[in-house]
Amino acid sequence: MQTQRPISAITEEARYFEVPDAHLYTVLHKPTNPVARALLVGPFASERVSSYYPWVRWARYLAERQVEVLRYDYRGIGESTGVFEEMSFDKWSEDLQLLLNWFMSRTPKLPLLLHGLELGAILAGRNFHEGAGDALLMWSPPATANEALRSTLLQWAGFKQMLDSPENRTPASEYIKQLQQGALMDVQGYQWPGKLWCDSVGFELPSALSDEARAKSIYKRPVKNTKLGKDASPLVKPFRGYVEVKDFSELYSENFDWVSGALALATGEMNEAINREP
Repeated sequence: MQTQRPISAITEEARYFEVPDAHLYTVLHKPTNPVARALLVGPFASERVSSYYPWVRWARYLAERQVEVLRYDYRGIGESTGVFEEMSFDKWSEDLQLLLNWFMSRTPKLPLLLHGLELGAILAGRNFHEGAGDALLMWSPPATANEALRSTLLQWAGFKQMLDSPENRTPASEYIKQLQQGALMDVQGYQWPGKLWCDSVGFELPSALSDEARAKSIYKRPVKNTKLGKDASPLVKPFRGYVEVKDFSELYSENFDWVSGALALATGEMNEAINREP
């Protein structure tokens, strides 16, 4: 088996990108001679922490293979500014569009991959549906944002029940009821507003994107929809309360092969360098 060898030195530029009433924390992974670009849209709120290490490693993996990568924290999450309880899916969608406009304006003009993880896959998919990007890669996209929020809530409620005495345990259904009634609820360090929960039900992945063959015929651009298994934890849920360091090189390699084909990159000097023996 040949060892894949990075073919480009990279630099990483952290900056704050201005959006209405806030600044997004972004990191640009820059290879010396990029042949494509990828905008990475990560998972929701508290999942940022658990998925951080493999997500950053994936960005660097792409950059080492001459794909310029932009990753960021949602407004109100992580290192970005903004008040989380004032956020909405529309605001997060608008922020992504602003980032896309800036990223696509860079020179030279290069093919662009949109890549989303869990809730980020819905955001990326909706922008792709509107015409952005030359290819779309989704990891474990839920059908609706509510599925992503619900799985986080159920896991959080389960942990709380383990810590509480039997007489003080609150079922997840009660928390859901409170959110539906408009309550503000602290879930894993983020203040969830009831409106965000209610709005999540109608914030959907475009139906055509759930089937790769159908998506290809409709959009005339490559789409990959991959459901990651439990072995992909902590990149995706469920995780067990700690962040386990894993080797995701096989996942990265398989997906990079698809990206190369989707963006017509796996030819010429790039392909030869990737497969060159060290």
